[in-house]
Amino acid sequence: MFDTRKATFGVVAAGTLAASVLLGAPAGAATAPAPDATARYASFEGRTLDLSGDWGDARVCMVWQGRGAVECFRTAAEQEARAGQLRATATTRQVLAACSTPLDLYQYTDKGGRDLKFYDRGYWQNLSAYSFDNATSSYWTGACTAHLAENAGGGGYWYPGNTGPNHIENSMRSGWDNRVSSIKID
Repeated sequence: MFDTRKATFGVVAAGTLAASVLLGAPAGAATAPAPDATARYASFEGRTLDLSGDWGDARVCMVWQGRGAVECFRTAAEQEARAGQLRATATTRQVLAACSTPLDLYQYTDKGGRDLKFYDRGYWQNLSAYSFDNATSSYWTGACTAHLAENAGGGGYWYPGNTGPNHIENSMRSGWDNRVSSIKID
């Protein structure tokens, strides 16, 4: 059986390539984390999608904010196929800068609705840039520990449930449904 969680670690490798495509940077160029104002744009079926509004037909988005790249897809199968393509091009540096599997945030309980995947580690990422502010009802942590905060930039209270590696929360704890505004992956 194909394990999509293991296959997606290669998505991180697309950072350099995607940054080249989306930002016109030369392949191999290192970029700093993008501010929320620019992080909200994604590649979707050959065009640019503004994630700060309606996602349209996109249902799954992968975020590599540190490399300025976000890609969206209609289906999880399309995303998994793209992750498989990217896996082969991962450099050691790219693998170390990201979690091997993503933190998945879901719009609805039981991993339903839109799916927003984060890979980059080490800094707070605000969900408002992706129209996901106060919109998380379930999640699946990747191979790394994650933190979910009620305010932007990690402010306010942090989610009191299990956010350790490879944990699935099919329904947010009482008082936390649609309350998360930022995430950080260790």
